[in-house]
Amino acid sequence: MKPFPLRRFLVLAIAVIPAVSSAQPTVPNQPLITTNGSAEIRVVPDLVDLGFEVEIREADLVVARKLQAQRAAKVLAAIRAAGVVEPDVSTSQLRIFPHYAERRDGETAVIKFYSVSQNITCTLHEVKKVPDITAAAVEAGATSVSDATLRTSELRKHRDAARAKAILAAREKAIALAEALGAKVGKPFAITETNAADWRGQNIYSNNVQVVAQSTDADDGNPASTFVPGTVNVTAAVTVSFVLE
Repeated sequence: MKPFPLRRFLVLAIAVIPAVSSAQPTVPNQPLITTNGSAEIRVVPDLVDLGFEVEIREADLVVARKLQAQRAAKVLAAIRAAGVVEPDVSTSQLRIFPHYAERRDGETAVIKFYSVSQNITCTLHEVKKVPDITAAAVEAGATSVSDATLRTSELRKHRDAARAKAILAAREKAIALAEALGAKVGKPFAITETNAADWRGQNIYSNNVQVVAQSTDADDGNPASTFVPGTVNVTAAVTVSFVLE
């Protein structure tokens, strides 16, 4: 076998090294200044998620399932009659839990009753309807009501606006720090969004939901309800590195 020339091998090695190195991120010769920026936008919500539970407790499981199904159907009918369209209504899987009587003298516990329950959720596009639909569901047989969850249908728009403000805040902070050192801020070198995973967490939903319903309108005798949705907060936070001149 003819030996591979050493000179040709060295030439190939030199040709490969620059190609690999060029794929790596480069650090500028100038020093960097890194700052954090955050922003919050308060938005009036236009969507509300409501949750209800329908539970039946009976010693006979067959009877419990039958009664629960009948009551859940009435709650669903009441929600639909109030104007909630089908794609905005959903139900959970049926839950069945046996409850046992206390054990005595080592005897095997016996089932005292069964709890059969199901969650029903719906999304409202009219925030003002929260008290009326809540009342309709309870009157139809809902046994408990979850906290209302407020959100905005223009999440992307407000998220982008909050991010832009956060970047501006980071730059303004960098300029202030650089000026204190007698330097100037140059071009941005790197940027990282630090809370992207929180967009659909507590930054979007507000727990400050107030429902007041117990008053009576003297004119027509109908109950008067007041729902105060407040606002939801959309936040953004970034870390930016700038070239320090």
